[in-house]
Amino acid sequence: MAGAAATDLLDMYALSDLNVIRRHSIVGSPWVGGREQRYREQSPITYASRIRTPTLILHDTKDARVTVTQSYKLYHALRDNGVAVKFVAYPVPGHFPGDPVRARDVYSRWLDWLDHYLGSAVSAK
Repeated sequence: MAGAAATDLLDMYALSDLNVIRRHSIVGSPWVGGREQRYREQSPITYASRIRTPTLILHDTKDARVTVTQSYKLYHALRDNGVAVKFVAYPVPGHFPGDPVRARDVYSRWLDWLDHYLGSAVSAK
């Protein structure tokens, strides 16, 4: 399962409210000094074509920390490679749904996904 997963460090640099921290973690802007390749090499989305694990992706559409574009990219990469994938976008701000209805929906989806792919090992809901 991927919840607001940071999969593209270029997106994190360009679109996230954490771009200053990201810049220092990889030593500078990706657009200066040929660092773009380093950002790509360290981004999980670069290796998405290798993923075979069924994946549930959940994301808030107004997340300023990890933009929803990253989940769209992951979803399309997995789907295009024949991986079982489901993407649910919640139309709320924040990094996790803060209201009890959507939070319960997230937990329910987690359990259903695990039960579906792991079977009886999780069915003690």
